[in-house]
Amino acid sequence: MIAEITLFLSGFCIATVSTMVGLGGGVFFVPLLVLAFGVPTQKATGISVLTMTFTTTLATIQYARQKRINYKVGILLDVFDAPGAIIGAYLTLLINSNWLAFIFGCFLLLISILVIRKPYPAREGDLDADAFRLSFKVIFFSLLASFLSGVVAGMLGAGGGTVDETVMVLALNMPVKMSSATSVFGMALTNFIAAISHMGLGNIVPTCAAPLAVGAIFGSQVGPYVSKHVSEGVLRKILSGVFLIIAARMIIIPFI
Repeated sequence: MIAEITLFLSGFCIATVSTMVGLGGGVFFVPLLVLAFGVPTQKATGISVLTMTFTTTLATIQYARQKRINYKVGILLDVFDAPGAIIGAYLTLLINSNWLAFIFGCFLLLISILVIRKPYPAREGDLDADAFRLSFKVIFFSLLASFLSGVVAGMLGAGGGTVDETVMVLALNMPVKMSSATSVFGMALTNFIAAISHMGLGNIVPTCAAPLAVGAIFGSQVGPYVSKHVSEGVLRKILSGVFLIIAARMIIIPFI
């Protein structure tokens, strides 16, 4: 019973924070299941993807009601995910995946600083997703983010959402309130297909998946609500903090 409660609370907390800043939570779900509950990595990945499917789908509904999703950018973020993932998986044959994680962690460390330092729009009018035009620059960087997030996910099994968020916030100057909603929408489109694949492979452990997913479902409702009611500055600080945590985890991987 203690294990189920722990999984429920973990799912709730991870989903709440992740959906607030536009991440899926896989970078936290997988190590939680592997290190704390002894779940094999393949099955932990399957459980994580299934949980993220519920999380991102339900959070997308909330963000859609708040009219904070840029649907065109969200769709573009999925275009090159698959080719990127294939290349990322191939790179693991050439370079030790632990050191790839270390390099990515150092990159995120820098990004977490830039997210805080970069000026951001302060007016609520700047947060209108419909007013964000689909220029050549937006299309180019959205497709680039799609490819790079696929590469990162293919190399490390998680972390693609961090690339999407980085590009939208730093390259496109998109407010985090908009980028987080758009990122969650983009992930919802791909997580569903991945979850079906893992279910077909038998990578879902119901005793772990059920409490984790239920907790995440509740968290997916709280995250968008809190995100709506905090300022852009606070949301950037939270995003930067989450990036720092992920960076620390990636950096120490080669040494454990």
